[in-house]
Amino acid sequence: MAHATDSYWPRFEERLRDRRFWMVQLVVLAIAIAHTTIETAGALEDVHDLYLIPVSIYFIPVLYAALNFGFEGALPTGLWCALLTAPNIVLLHRGAGRIGVVMQLAFLVLLGSMVAIRVDKERHAKDKERRAKLAAEDANRRLAEVQASLKRYIGLALRAQEEERFRLSRELHDETVQELVIAKASLESLPGSQGERVRLEYVDDTLQRCIDGIRRFCEALRPSMLDDLGLVPALDWLLTDLAGRTGIRMALEEQGERPRLSPEQELVIFRVAQEALHNVEHHAQASRVVVRLAHDPGRLCLEVVDDGCGFDPANVREGSLGLSGMQERASLIDAAFEISSRPGATRVRLNLSPALDPAAAT
Repeated sequence: MAHATDSYWPRFEERLRDRRFWMVQLVVLAIAIAHTTIETAGALEDVHDLYLIPVSIYFIPVLYAALNFGFEGALPTGLWCALLTAPNIVLLHRGAGRIGVVMQLAFLVLLGSMVAIRVDKERHAKDKERRAKLAAEDANRRLAEVQASLKRYIGLALRAQEEERFRLSRELHDETVQELVIAKASLESLPGSQGERVRLEYVDDTLQRCIDGIRRFCEALRPSMLDDLGLVPALDWLLTDLAGRTGIRMALEEQGERPRLSPEQELVIFRVAQEALHNVEHHAQASRVVVRLAHDPGRLCLEVVDDGCGFDPANVREGSLGLSGMQERASLIDAAFEISSRPGATRVRLNLSPALDPAAAT
């Protein structure tokens, strides 16, 4: 009860600052003046049964106040009507007429209050719904901001990773490989007996394999042909290298006219294909792999399909098979990433709408 009273008075004070509220009270005053004038002049003496008509007109401003101002508008308006009619009740009405007017006024206040309470409940429900909607919109906005921040963070982390890969690849190629090449050349120039030559050739072959392995590792870290020749030659190199190491039959299929891609898009497509082929090599037990690049107007689709044992993507442990990494990379270029798998057919698909690289366009 105290809470209702505490909330009533601030709202009532707000109504007092509303010009429409005072216009309603002026209408009530005008009705009261007209009512008093009619009854004082005896205009209703010949039609005594109509004496409640002037009081009934009060329903118009009271219901208007109830619908527009709620309980804090209807109650004072109804009481104002009763106060202005009180002199008429005392001076101009007797017996049953007085009782009828009093009951009419009581009914007026009661009806106005009931309508106002119902209006307040609906208004409160709408306000509550509006606040809930605003809270939901604010939560969604904050969630979108968090997601955008997370996406920017992932993008920065992946770019930093690519830069570190590039740096490491350059250092391995320019320093480690060169040192091994020098060491190999020194071994080849060493004199020795037949037995020593056999051991030196064995060491020489080992060094050559190390050099070849580090070069492959450098290309995997950051293939220079991706920067120098573009996406398709880099994908062809991936397939050729994997076929040479595993014996798996490889095919690269390309359809449509190649769009100009940004360096970031080319890198993401290459990394997704690289990770998919890595999974084929280590998990699929496949005998054939097909990589398709389909170029349609405004769309590019990469598919990596193998005939391996397959797996259930829903039951793959989080982080396994590099699926989360491929998904994160795809989101960086607003591409759709899909994977489907069953025994004999596993398909990794990347769909995007290529955006022209501004540097390439000029």
